[in-house]
Amino acid sequence: MAKLRAAILGAGLISGKKHIPAFRRLKHRVELVALCDLNREAATKVAGSFGIPSVYTDLGELIAREKPDLIDVCTPPRTHASLAVQAIRLGCHVLIEKPMAMSVAECDQIVSEAHEAGVKVCVAHSDLFYSSFLKARDLVARGAIGDFRGMRILLSTPTDYMTSRPDHWAHKLPGGVFGESGPHVVYMTLAFINPVQDVAVQAKKILDYPWSRYEDYRIELVGEKAISSITLAYTTNQWMAAVDILGTDGGLQLDLQSQSLVRYNRTSLSPWRVGWSLLGGAAQNLWTACANTVRYATGGIRSTHEILLGGFIESILADGPVPVSAEEGREAVRVMNLIVEELDAATASR
Repeated sequence: MAKLRAAILGAGLISGKKHIPAFRRLKHRVELVALCDLNREAATKVAGSFGIPSVYTDLGELIAREKPDLIDVCTPPRTHASLAVQAIRLGCHVLIEKPMAMSVAECDQIVSEAHEAGVKVCVAHSDLFYSSFLKARDLVARGAIGDFRGMRILLSTPTDYMTSRPDHWAHKLPGGVFGESGPHVVYMTLAFINPVQDVAVQAKKILDYPWSRYEDYRIELVGEKAISSITLAYTTNQWMAAVDILGTDGGLQLDLQSQSLVRYNRTSLSPWRVGWSLLGGAAQNLWTACANTVRYATGGIRSTHEILLGGFIESILADGPVPVSAEEGREAVRVMNLIVEELDAATASR
């Protein structure tokens, strides 16, 4: 079987926690030959921890010497476009962490350059590949809950992950820490509501961190026939990732972290109907807990990044479609920018 050569740009948290482990689990299909970061000391430490043979501080030198097929961009968002374009022009396929870039114009340049160079670009919209989210998309597509009527998303990111750290790069993004995790709720919405036609935003400064713009965001993404209501909270020590999907003939409740999905149907509030719904939900959760416990114990749970990367590798080897296209990445950036514009307008009016 053909094996790709790959290199990662960036020696930070997302690289060490998500991308490098995914490459290691796919070692039968891809060889991780190098790590590149402006901080050579940090790159050397990470490379040593994972057995990556070579370290570079310059992308051009890396490509000239290692001749990789695939470059994985895991650097801060402001650098995504320039690094992706450089790699594309040097003949490499590119995987780009979210958000794809900072502007629609940058996304368009990446798309144009990739088309001209004849290489593939994939965007790391990793939360699309949770098993519960994949199942929900399939159920909605098959009409299992009737016509789609809307959705609600809750993401809670612990304060000490970004918000309380004054030197975290997310504070320099448009919109503040929203710019780091906001893309997740945008691209999850776009999986069901596309295009997004309008946005409404409220944001609140709650915590005493002068470097943090806001810590609580409430966002409405409006489509032609449905709305996605979003809460992004950075004010607690809790991780939460929940999605509710409403259809004319039923609903879905997803916990992305436990990868559980509950399908329910409450057409009345009679004690019998509510009780039966509770019993059915409990049975579904019990089944998921048992199944996932076995999968975790046997190594059967694949990370979302592994699924995404595996799909991208297959698309390169078989010359097929990528798991998340550059055009999808571009649309997520367009909606992100609409949200930031609303945040800026709200701030200016105060």
